[in-house]
Amino acid sequence: MRKVILILTIILGISACSNSDEIDNPFDGELFNTIWLGTGDDEGESYAFISDSDFKYVGEGTVESGTYTFDGTNGVFAFSASGNISFKIEGTKMTVEDGSSSIFIKN
Repeated sequence: MRKVILILTIILGISACSNSDEIDNPFDGELFNTIWLGTGDDEGESYAFISDSDFKYVGEGTVESGTYTFDGTNGVFAFSASGNISFKIEGTKMTVEDGSSSIFIKN
C-alpha cells in the first residue's frame, strides 16, 4: 500500500510541475476594450484602447486621443497633438517610452 501511495504522490507531483518551455504571458494580444493604469509617478494616468486602432490617454490634467499600431508586443501611439510615442507590452505590464519609461498595468 505504501508503494502505491508513493507512486501516486510522485505522479501527482510530476504532473503539477509546469514545462520550462511554457511562457507565463496572460496577455492575449488583443488591446481593444482594455484600460491600462499608471504606476508610481504616473499614478492617475491611463490609456484606454477604444478600438483596433484608436486610443484615449487621460492624465496630467489632459485628455488626448489618437491612433496606434501594435504588432503583438511593440506598438506606437500617434498622438494628434504631441507626436509618436513607442510602447511595449509584456504580460499585464505596458512600458511607455515617453522619456521616463512609464509603467502601466492592465486593469
